[in-house]
Amino acid sequence: MSALLSTAIAVSLVLGASPVLQSLPVAAAGSLGALAGSTVFGAGVFYLYGRRLRGSDDTTRALSRLRRAFKVGLPVVYLVALVTMAVAGWFELLGNVADALPGGTAVADALVLVVGLAVPVVAVLGGYLGAFPAVKSLRDVELSAATVTIRLVRYLVGLLALVVVLVGGTVTLGADITSGVGFLAALLVVVLAIVVGSPWLIRLLQTTRAPTDDERERLDRLCSEVGLDPAGVRLLRTGDAKQATAFLRGVPGRRHLFVADYLLAELDDERLRAYLALQAGRARSLHLEARTAVVAASLGGAAALVLGVVSVPGVSDALVALAAVGVGILALWAGQRLVYRADDYAVSRTGRETVEETLEAFADLNDAPMEWGTIAAIRRMEPPLVRRIDRLRDRASEG
Repeated sequence: MSALLSTAIAVSLVLGASPVLQSLPVAAAGSLGALAGSTVFGAGVFYLYGRRLRGSDDTTRALSRLRRAFKVGLPVVYLVALVTMAVAGWFELLGNVADALPGGTAVADALVLVVGLAVPVVAVLGGYLGAFPAVKSLRDVELSAATVTIRLVRYLVGLLALVVVLVGGTVTLGADITSGVGFLAALLVVVLAIVVGSPWLIRLLQTTRAPTDDERERLDRLCSEVGLDPAGVRLLRTGDAKQATAFLRGVPGRRHLFVADYLLAELDDERLRAYLALQAGRARSLHLEARTAVVAASLGGAAALVLGVVSVPGVSDALVALAAVGVGILALWAGQRLVYRADDYAVSRTGRETVEETLEAFADLNDAPMEWGTIAAIRRMEPPLVRRIDRLRDRASEG
């Protein structure tokens, strides 16, 4: 059995038998016990599923199935931890602690919300670590469990910090957001703050470094050739995890470029130029901004309707909320054309065959599939790679 799983079980048994834990109030002991049990449950399930996939001959398919399991299973593990801890009196315990702290009721409510929802994420961490041996084997990466744990903890702590800031801002606004206009204004402020601060948020959540002189000269030259002028450049330390990517974050005119050191090392100038051209094309077509606006508007509008902050006279709020989500889904489906526009821009800068080869190289470096389903395409607002390549070839044959 995996050392990670054995360690998780041992920790849960020690916690259960610990005199310190037994001396805690019933709600605290029950909550910690529920968290330990949920963590072991998630680690065990994902370890067994990963063990089943580890010997697969089709690495790409096995990793795709494991990634889908993460998207479905990890939220389930989180909900199991949250519900079992709530039943054990987790939120009542936090409420009692918050009541003893100085500050108003709003501050106490914010504390209960943030801490109460954040701590069960430990079970999600356990679930991922349970599957880590399979990920390491399938991807053939030299990455230790300790390194993965540190990176995940950093990522989760960063997200928690973001949540604290957002909740703190909401508490500061107070009753002003209970009106329809106030709610939508607060939503707009939050979205704009995330977009503007996204370059610094990336640096908070992920390990980055400044490029060396040679790396900077290479990136500056290739960016100039594809019409890309980033306000700053940072390299993502992903070589040990074999993650190849590059993306732009920030507002138009002040975007920051993030490039994985693994991508920089694996691609030659021709293909790296094409990949940067693809990112430049997305920036020019405002793909990320459009996707963010659609998701925020549809989900934010639906939430406002369900919570009764806004309403449409004579029509059921639930029906209007469903319609808002439906319009958002249609917009995400239609928004895939922005990716096609970015592809055309990259072709104009580098050449069709180079772009096709770069898309295939990207999938190969990440052990990622060339094709994905309709739901994934809508969620990403991005058509599958194979469809993008077929479109470029069809346009070339027609021309």
